[in-house]
Amino acid sequence: MNERTAEQLLYLDATLAEMTQLASRGRPAYDADIAVARACQYNVVRLAADLERLGDAWLTSHPAVPWRLIKGMRNRIAHNYWTVDDDIVWAVVSEHATQLHQVLASEITTARSALQVGGDPA
Repeated sequence: MNERTAEQLLYLDATLAEMTQLASRGRPAYDADIAVARACQYNVVRLAADLERLGDAWLTSHPAVPWRLIKGMRNRIAHNYWTVDDDIVWAVVSEHATQLHQVLASEITTARSALQVGGDPA
């Protein structure tokens, strides 16, 4: 793994960890606090950016990453924000982010070791 890929994986790790923290507040917090809802939406945009920075070759070699869906959700949030489905955003933050984090856990651990980083990269 090259250094650039390792760094990008640690940024991705930080984004997924933040999504998990937001999800721990629960759906009522998402529904009641616009700041929480916007933070969740922002993290979906950030997730797409983190994945895009890993490059086409990386994305192609990881078919378990639903790149087209993530990119489509990012575009919806960024450009058609009045049509964002809160149920979908919440599912991404509360379920899918955790699943993606689990799928990439060993690769993130390898990246952390390659850069000799102990904790949160952010």
